[in-house]
Amino acid sequence: MFIGRTKELTELERRYAQPGFQFPVIYGRRRIGKTRLLQEFLRGKRAVYFMATEQSEHELLAGITQALKEQMPDEHTRYISSFDTWEELFAYIAELASNGERFVLAIDEYPYLAKAKPEISSLLQKAIDGAWSNTELFLILCGSSMSFMEKQVLGEKSPLYGRRTGQLKLTPFPYYEGVRFFPDWTKEDQLLGFGICGGVPKYLELFARYNSLRDAVLGEFLFPSGHLIEEPDNLMKQELREPAVYNSILSAIAGGATRLNEIAQVVRTEATKLGFYLGNLRDWGIVEQEKPVGKGGSRHGIYRFTDDMFSFWFRFMPSCRNLIAMGAAERAYDGRIVPHLNEWFGYVFEGICMQYLKLRVGQGKIPELYTDYGRWWGTNPIRKREEEIDLVLSDESHLLVGECKWQNDPVNPSVFRLLEERAAIIRDGKDLRYVIFAKSGFTKELQSLGRADLHLIDFDKLFDPV
Repeated sequence: MFIGRTKELTELERRYAQPGFQFPVIYGRRRIGKTRLLQEFLRGKRAVYFMATEQSEHELLAGITQALKEQMPDEHTRYISSFDTWEELFAYIAELASNGERFVLAIDEYPYLAKAKPEISSLLQKAIDGAWSNTELFLILCGSSMSFMEKQVLGEKSPLYGRRTGQLKLTPFPYYEGVRFFPDWTKEDQLLGFGICGGVPKYLELFARYNSLRDAVLGEFLFPSGHLIEEPDNLMKQELREPAVYNSILSAIAGGATRLNEIAQVVRTEATKLGFYLGNLRDWGIVEQEKPVGKGGSRHGIYRFTDDMFSFWFRFMPSCRNLIAMGAAERAYDGRIVPHLNEWFGYVFEGICMQYLKLRVGQGKIPELYTDYGRWWGTNPIRKREEEIDLVLSDESHLLVGECKWQNDPVNPSVFRLLEERAAIIRDGKDLRYVIFAKSGFTKELQSLGRADLHLIDFDKLFDPV
């Protein structure tokens, strides 16, 4: 069953319906669902899909020829033996797309093709500007190497610069799509499963094979045969040089070192040397440098995981390794993960609550068009201590602040009073509203406050139809 990606499919179909040559570019990190999206889009269309692999130029040219034969058997492709050059192949593609009928050519993992044939982008440019320009060809280039796709396909120094007619950068699923993978789980486990998987479709599919969250974590993270037991290590080896350095940085962040100098101390290197590595991790979508809403300057920034699967792995897996090696997976889950899981998930829950608010803004159910979304932290002048606000949405004249409570006790009025106090620090004369999200609901005392500017979002409301 295909879940999600409605916006992406709609955009591809919209461009498919437009006449003339079209060239969308699709990219995103590994496991994010690019190939599955292509398969769904190509269903029932006059199309050829080819996935490049690490092969020689000759083997790749033969492979795409074979794909034409197999996927278009009713056309005269069956008479093709092989193409001697890419130019011959592209000329034939022009013929297929010149009869007034749409023809889709989707090349997946394009960076592998470019590695085998470095001048392929220049050859594509020549075809796009020439033989393909007046055809009904729908060319899709897709790739997992983020830096390659952004620099060598979309970048201004690329021969293909300015030729693409659209681009889609695939990101992890939002929670309201991710939880659909686990319809038979409890709602709490649905959210926890989404968070542990980081919203990544491939990991969600792996978890969906199990009857419970516990079984899923055991099967994919803690049993030696699990797909995710070494996933971050494997991905870093594929995508990044010096994976040991990145491993140390991520371990430091998972251990609570969030500021640049703190990370440098843990990694035992100079802070000036970390910028390159942290920049790559940001580009890859693993971490971000977060700054408090309303404040500028890098000295206020902290580094936090944006990829929750990486966050989970680096938080829990190092302490489980010995138990896994001893065959004590269940002891690792019960003794090392469960006692700290809710604490870890608190930050993930903040992200889920922000997704809920952004969805409601997009739907028009929240009338304000906020321009800034994030968190705030700073000094509370009343209590003389550092404090934070979980959710901050603001524009020039409006401010929405919120708290997210992933706890087993109902939220009482003291939480709201403290939120009021903190909001006053950053209000700056703006129209102010409050929102509180709670896993375990709210006390009668809080509900009876009757504040029109206070919105209480209980657990079930997160699962309202969207």
